[in-house]
Amino acid sequence: MNKDNSSMNMDPQLALRLLADGAVLVIAGVPVGTEFGIDLCAYTIGPEFRGVKMIPPGVHYVWCASQGLYGDAAPRVGFVHFFHPNEILVREWDNDLEELRPRQIAEPEVERERIRKNLVQLEKMLAAYDYRHVCAWKDLTGSVTEPCVDRCRPTLGTIRTNVELQSCPDADRPRGEPGAASSSGRKRNAAVRLLLDESELLPNLKPVEGTAPRFSALPLRVPHDSLPADVSRHAMDCIAAVDDLIDRFGSSDALIEELQLAYVFFLVGYSVESLAHWRKLLGLLAHSEAAVSKHKLTYMKYSEVLAHQLPYLPEELMVPSPHNSVFKDVRELLVNLHEGGLSVSAERLKKRLENKLGWYFEGLLDEDPEDQPLIIELPEAQESPIGM
Repeated sequence: MNKDNSSMNMDPQLALRLLADGAVLVIAGVPVGTEFGIDLCAYTIGPEFRGVKMIPPGVHYVWCASQGLYGDAAPRVGFVHFFHPNEILVREWDNDLEELRPRQIAEPEVERERIRKNLVQLEKMLAAYDYRHVCAWKDLTGSVTEPCVDRCRPTLGTIRTNVELQSCPDADRPRGEPGAASSSGRKRNAAVRLLLDESELLPNLKPVEGTAPRFSALPLRVPHDSLPADVSRHAMDCIAAVDDLIDRFGSSDALIEELQLAYVFFLVGYSVESLAHWRKLLGLLAHSEAAVSKHKLTYMKYSEVLAHQLPYLPEELMVPSPHNSVFKDVRELLVNLHEGGLSVSAERLKKRLENKLGWYFEGLLDEDPEDQPLIIELPEAQESPIGM
């Protein structure tokens, strides 16, 4: 059932302990041939497949992708759940929506107890959680807590590749402040924001209620009320935005766990909104040398998290190119880590990216030519004699 057909060897004593303490996911009614996965493990549903056993405690992402008539797979649809030791979670297939949903019965607790009593008979139809991936999954989600999961998952529970959007009625569309049209300063600020965040160019749409991940609102690199003299300062070093970001989360741990959760929503569930949130966080945290000096512990943790996340980037974001915004932001982060006093963290991240992605950062600490003064030599005919 596991798409990786290589054998999974496990110590018998460890297997018995995991069987006793691990959680169980039971699924019912899923059509044969449906793609199914939990975390980094992938399966194809067979006639006798009824779920997964020996799931380690912690956060896990479960998904399905139905198969079309010609063998094409639909986009992944899944949910995130924080499993406790010995927990039994039951999900059933929704034929209309082609996704897993909570069991629609009158007494789900009675059913779970019945499953627990008959678990020995059910075990042969449960796939073992693939522990070859457990260390990698812990590296990706080790900071995520149950309150973070409850806070960030969609209200309706289901996570889709793209959330369903609806247009705002005219009355809800954002309006400019009185006098904004005549203010050159506001126009300039808006232009800078467009350069820093292309999402400002998109039409004003909002997700259907309850379908989008509920991530924290992020500050702008250039605040709306910035004076013209402050626009360049915010764009060059967004310390004010990073301070605001950390204040909103209340602690570096809360920031890091949401970062990790957003990334696995994208990595496993292919959630576009989650990737966008992760990239916005990178765009803020990478562009402030002053923030590195001020929030050293946060940046030490962040560099470790990135070292585990970046090797899983999609192919189009792995190319070390000036056109790759992720590569550019990571390069800027490495420079600021060095300048902000975290050279050890910078070198550790740099070496991992060289080994895993083939990203090489030549002349990392050399002065950027764009920051150097521009010298223009005037033709002799334009030079004026001294004293005239």
